[in-house]
Amino acid sequence: MKQISISVKEIAEFLYGSASITNERVLLTRAQEGVEIHSYWQNKYLETDRKEVALTTTFLDNDIELTIRGRIDGVILRDNIQYIEEIKSTHAILEELNESTYPAHMAQAKIYAYIYLIQNDLKSIDVRLTYIRVEDRKYIEFERHFTRSVLKNYYDKTIQKYVDWIRLLTLHENSRQKSIEGLTFPFEDYRLNQREMMAYIYKNILRKGILYLEAPTGIGKTIASLFSALKAIHQPREKVFYLTAKNDGKKVVLDTVKLLEDKGLIAKTCEITAKDSMCMLKERDCDPEVCKYANGYYKRVYKAIDDLFRNETIITKEVFRQYGRKHTVCPFELSLDTSNYSDIIICDYNYVFDPLVKLIRYFEADDYESIVLCDEAHNLVSRSRAMYSASLVSEDFLRIRETSKYLQPNPTSEINQILDLFAEASLDLLEVDFVKKEEVNPFLLKTLRKLLGKLDQIFADDKIKFDKRALREFYFNVNRFLKISDYYDDDFVYLIETVDNDVMISIKCLNASKHITETINTHIESINFFSATLEPMFYYKTLLTNDDGDDMTFQSPFNPNNLLLLAVDDISTRYKDRENSIEKIIDVTRELVTAKKGNYILFFPSYVYMNLVKERLTEAIENVSFITQRREMFSSEREEMMNLFKEDSEQSQVFLFVMGGIFGESIDLIGDMLSGVLIVGTGLPALSPFNNVLRSHYDISFRNGFDYAYTFPGLNKVIQAVGRVIRTETDRGVAILFDDRFTTRKYLSYYPQNWSHLERCNKIEDLRDMLEDFWRNDDEKEIH
Repeated sequence: MKQISISVKEIAEFLYGSASITNERVLLTRAQEGVEIHSYWQNKYLETDRKEVALTTTFLDNDIELTIRGRIDGVILRDNIQYIEEIKSTHAILEELNESTYPAHMAQAKIYAYIYLIQNDLKSIDVRLTYIRVEDRKYIEFERHFTRSVLKNYYDKTIQKYVDWIRLLTLHENSRQKSIEGLTFPFEDYRLNQREMMAYIYKNILRKGILYLEAPTGIGKTIASLFSALKAIHQPREKVFYLTAKNDGKKVVLDTVKLLEDKGLIAKTCEITAKDSMCMLKERDCDPEVCKYANGYYKRVYKAIDDLFRNETIITKEVFRQYGRKHTVCPFELSLDTSNYSDIIICDYNYVFDPLVKLIRYFEADDYESIVLCDEAHNLVSRSRAMYSASLVSEDFLRIRETSKYLQPNPTSEINQILDLFAEASLDLLEVDFVKKEEVNPFLLKTLRKLLGKLDQIFADDKIKFDKRALREFYFNVNRFLKISDYYDDDFVYLIETVDNDVMISIKCLNASKHITETINTHIESINFFSATLEPMFYYKTLLTNDDGDDMTFQSPFNPNNLLLLAVDDISTRYKDRENSIEKIIDVTRELVTAKKGNYILFFPSYVYMNLVKERLTEAIENVSFITQRREMFSSEREEMMNLFKEDSEQSQVFLFVMGGIFGESIDLIGDMLSGVLIVGTGLPALSPFNNVLRSHYDISFRNGFDYAYTFPGLNKVIQAVGRVIRTETDRGVAILFDDRFTTRKYLSYYPQNWSHLERCNKIEDLRDMLEDFWRNDDEKEIH
């Protein structure tokens, strides 16, 4: 017997949903308004009336037991006539309302009425649906008289419809579980260490633990982790969240799910991507008066979900857009609602960990226990800090002030007060670009709350007609700043700085580990962090889960002799020495392209350094195509650049990229697509006031501030860049580390195990010989 407990409101809104999409802050505001309106109206009740009358009943249908619960707003007795009252707050014009404007509201009242009628053995009952305007407390009432038989017919049809949906879910879950039990690994052989990795993940899930796995490229992390997680599912509604840092990572996971489906897996997989990428308007505007996909969304979403669930298994961004058009619903919101009934959810880190973006239904409520697989986990350290940081700039307030006088209630006074604070802050910046404060300005927070209160009223008032797009981003930024301020403690810092000739006031998180850990301990059944680069392991464990969790490092499955790993350590790439490094960079690059025609990447620590070298490089080396990454590139431009690696060029191509950027990781250049990389510098983040604040904080926390703020983030970029060379067991290539620090004792102690064959090579003649020998051996292997 499957037992389910659900509220009357949830059933009514799911089957007869009536509202349009609005932002979460407005939903929260309207919930608060609803409480106030209910209290106001119920205070008018007589002593014989009853309010908040609790009801519970059970609906049995073969193998399903549905417990239905709720609270009636009011049970009223007037002139010997008893009626059920359902109270709703509204901003709408009352004369434009009727009882069918919001079908879920009358549905909720009728279900309450039937349960009350049965439990009190009544033959008929009256229902009153009361709408009360928030602005002026005026009201309109809709009354209906229902007989027992009419209500019974409505109730039975409604609950049966919901039970049929639950049965569909149950049948799917049963089929899913059987398919998982019979699912076999989709390949005949396991790669080196792959089976051991799977065992670690499976056992970690069963014991509901935290696990860090450093698994080099080639082990097959995606299939190993996903297969293990599915095998560990043991209860209904249990979900696997697969977190990725980039969209390319999502495609790999989707392809892996398809592979498992071909082997018999039955599962519903949901891809959640950014709202902008899913929007079907030319320019996103979620105002229901502008977007037809937002207007009346909840009237149509049940049919869309039902259609999706019955006809699709792997529901990608494109599929959500297809069904969004078909049912006229927002594809992004549809993806969130469909995730309720999905088994595998593929999404970005922020949907799990960001305090303002995370999916509340999974990571704040207590209804689910989720298995989380966190891929490319090395990215989460900086991402988690950003999730708990917020900034305001004076330019935004100046821009909003230009139109604020036309808004009601008028927020100009609060905006001016905040601009005065920016003016005061600018005085602190007359001689410096950066000021650190011990605490957030309390007057700023107080004024921002007053401003947000007025913005709430502006957005909540459906009668106000204006282009809300200009205000929406500003509104979210203010809301985010206030939300982040609630977390402020010793792991945060309050900063005033000059950025692009504007004054910026920020709350910056220096260590988000306790917030990440709290989410894990409270709402996640088990989490597995994995990446090809988690060196040094203690750095990631400390800054993600406060050193909690087990860890394991696996050996690379690739033959180390396939990678010629060299260090040119007689040169410095420090800022003051960069000009002197250029000639050696040119010499090394020339030897690379001379030894073998192919594609090469030169990775630099910054755009400035890269462009400094580029001018001299293109003049010094002929018959080579040089392709340079730009700061801002459209996705189509990035794709075009990646396609150049696939072309059979008549001459060598040398790509100039920035370490840690869009081309620094998560790109697969297999076989002849990449012959080698030159890593110029140690990848240290730029020396900056904020990074020095990080350093000071980590000195206090870990007594190792420079390494935590600079060395370890830079080292990760270097390891990721080298990892572009060998992607399969047959790949061969060259990686050259270019800086005198690369062979110091400190750096050598943190390198991956498969870098043990690193050799020093400073003379150009020696480099030429080593490259020729390496590629000669490669040619001999091809002959044999």
